Amino acid sequence: MARRRAGLTQRELAERLGRRQATIARWERGDRQVSVEDVEAVASSCGLHLEAHLVPEDRSWWSHIALQLELDPIDRLRRLTPAGSPDLAAGVEAVATVGAWGVLVGEVAGALQGWPLVLGGEGIEVCSYVEDGAPFFANLGRRVGRHRYELPGGARLRVVDVPAGTHGFEDLRRGSDLITTPAGDVRVASVVDLLRIADASRSKSAYREALAYQAVLDVIEARRRSRPQDDRSPAEGIDSALRGGRYA
Repeated sequence: MARRRAGLTQRELAERLGRRQATIARWERGDRQVSVEDVEAVASSCGLHLEAHLVPEDRSWWSHIALQLELDPIDRLRRLTPAGSPDLAAGVEAVATVGAWGVLVGEVAGALQGWPLVLGGEGIEVCSYVEDGAPFFANLGRRVGRHRYELPGGARLRVVDVPAGTHGFEDLRRGSDLITTPAGDVRVASVVDLLRIADASRSKSAYREALAYQAVLDVIEARRRSRPQDDRSPAEGIDSALRGGRYA
């Protein structure tokens, strides 16, 4: 996160630290344990300062996230959209029809990536390399303001130039995931990049969102490292682990 916020390549960060690029790659893959001193050095090299906080351990989201990750991304979004809200899934499919000219960010991206939080708004946020996205999004629906469009199903689209903690479209595109919808593919910011945005944001909901993204990463890692010993689904295995049983 620090390296990406600073806009550095692994090689550039390695040069600043006097390390090998392979060492940075192993740190980021989780193949080598990183000391607190090394993390502080990375943050300082990126013009940042590391703060650590003690918070109660909370795995209450894990089972829900595991269930979400078993669903198709559009179904994940539908499950987290409150009744009576605009059709956000239809809005995402509309965005998919214009191709991968933007990267979805915000809470809709979080839902597509498997987070557990019920959505609180009616908007879809997308980072585009064109300032207001007009060449791509103007034909999707009525323009309702600067950088804002009304999409099929009543959802609102907001075009964001440079989300917090990022360097804009190209920065997010490199790590983004292509998610398939019935209308085509759409780019969605990676969980790590969504966490990066939340970590850098000053919004009131940013802290809770950052915890949710970290929980998604924890569940993904638990699934990667675990080999179920029976026919349980990943969600059932994680649920058993939370009750004190063994998952792997």
